[in-house]
Amino acid sequence: MVTVNPIPIPSVAPRGSVQKTFVPAKVLSGFTDPSHFGLLADEYLASLGAEEKKRVLDEAEASRTFIRELPPFVPSSIIIRDIVSPHVNAIRAEPLFGQLFGRTPHRFCYVNPSGIIALQAWIEPRSDSVPTEESALLEFALPRTWDIPVEVSFIPPEGPIQILSSNPAFQGLAMEMDQATSRVMLSAPKHLNLVQVVHFNGRFFLRNGYHRVSDALNAGVIELPAVVIDAFNPNEIAIPGVGTFNIGYVLNLPRPPLVRDFHTKAAIVTKVRERRYGVIVSLDVKPLVIGI
Repeated sequence: MVTVNPIPIPSVAPRGSVQKTFVPAKVLSGFTDPSHFGLLADEYLASLGAEEKKRVLDEAEASRTFIRELPPFVPSSIIIRDIVSPHVNAIRAEPLFGQLFGRTPHRFCYVNPSGIIALQAWIEPRSDSVPTEESALLEFALPRTWDIPVEVSFIPPEGPIQILSSNPAFQGLAMEMDQATSRVMLSAPKHLNLVQVVHFNGRFFLRNGYHRVSDALNAGVIELPAVVIDAFNPNEIAIPGVGTFNIGYVLNLPRPPLVRDFHTKAAIVTKVRERRYGVIVSLDVKPLVIGI
């Protein structure tokens, strides 16, 4: 799956200020109060004139009015049927999948995405095409390529090394030793980029795959492949990162945010700060003399 999300070439920065890049985003503003909405949008709002800023804030308030009129959420199972396919057998056979899910109760199944609760407060509108043929849909929702695209810069001879990505899943560093060539290789750790749904207390929460599930809903898909994980406490539901709802807040809402709400008046289209995620690696090289 390849997504192109064009960012306009920045203009020359005004003298005496920091150049900032903002990208279009759908924000579930209806489920935020003004202060929490500000955590997502304040940097962009500060770049606007008074009239345009008021328009965005008025739209956010209108979205809050919209969700107050919604009926309470009635939880129901979203699971349609199990997936029986060599595709999921190959995923289960991957060592990384075994490390992360080997002892966690899970199942691969088709789910109805309309009943999935959202923990992420915003997405970048992408409108990726959603396949209809089964094998292509499996690859779309449950890909078997888990590399994170990164940009690497290195200042020789001893660094530092900077590794950056636009993917917020990039956390940490992978190190591999090639004994045959006596080389140590640094890279971004793989990300298990499957549509992941967590089942807890009768409700289903989306952990990973927000753009794909949102695009599937927008395309009218009612059966989407996913891996569904059983959780036994709220800490197993929460997702890290900027712009996520607090799990305690979501659990106590009579009408929690649903992924499908990105396509209703519960969300507004605005802009958020473009970010990069990464690590800096410093090399500490010291001489070593040992007897043999």
